[in-house]
Amino acid sequence: MTSRRVISRESRQCSQVRPFLYVGGLAALSPRVLSRFCTTINLIPGFRISAPNHMKVVHIPLTDDESTELSPYWTTVFKEIDDTRKSAGRLLLLCAMGISRSATFAIAYLMCIEKLSLHDAYKHVQQCRNIICPNIGFFQQMIDLEQKLRGCVTVQIIEPIAGIKVADVVWTELYQEMMDTMSEADRHSLRSLNIGKDSARIEMGDTRSLRSLNIIDEAKVDDTSSSQFPHKRAISTFFHLRQQTVHCEVPQTGSDVIYGGLLNIHISLAAEASTF
Repeated sequence: MTSRRVISRESRQCSQVRPFLYVGGLAALSPRVLSRFCTTINLIPGFRISAPNHMKVVHIPLTDDESTELSPYWTTVFKEIDDTRKSAGRLLLLCAMGISRSATFAIAYLMCIEKLSLHDAYKHVQQCRNIICPNIGFFQQMIDLEQKLRGCVTVQIIEPIAGIKVADVVWTELYQEMMDTMSEADRHSLRSLNIGKDSARIEMGDTRSLRSLNIIDEAKVDDTSSSQFPHKRAISTFFHLRQQTVHCEVPQTGSDVIYGGLLNIHISLAAEASTF
């Protein structure tokens, strides 16, 4: 799976999707980094960026939750991105980790404005930032968007493990990563359970066999699932590295305020903007 080294590296940088469009998270923020952008779309609830007048900050607080509705904000975000493109500037889509919310808007922009399919848009953004993983609710909304735009869909939601839904384009990627890192014996055991990248399905009775594989590391799985559904704990291992929490340290100054979950960063940017 995506290595910790890759996750650590990419979480601490802003990834270029287009010359005018970048995706990033809190771990990448600094006055110098922000000085490179003329517009920042902040998608983090309770996180405020106070910047000089020459930098435009658009606050669209959205939780990274499957039930969060994105459609009311498509037009606003796409217009900001396109205005930045026309002015030869750079725009940063900012969420906590640069994995779900910001990646979703970047993918949707490529679909709506550049007419890419959802599959191709996802693969492009994923190539630019390997750690992206929109939540399943966001994927469903992008699938619905593609249906409206193209009259067909190129990504589907599948259930490779009982009770666990995932976009097929993500499952194919994770399945291949698992196969590449397993021993031959483990690959044979996995195939014996009929777990495939296309029509994979793990039933409740298969869990014990699956747990015997080296890919199931109980020490790395958060014990948040009911003991009645051990298969959910098994599949969570597949996503562990991709979904792990990145602990961000934001430099403190005398004017920074952290109170009740509200973080205000007052940034004094240098007059000269740095270049990439």
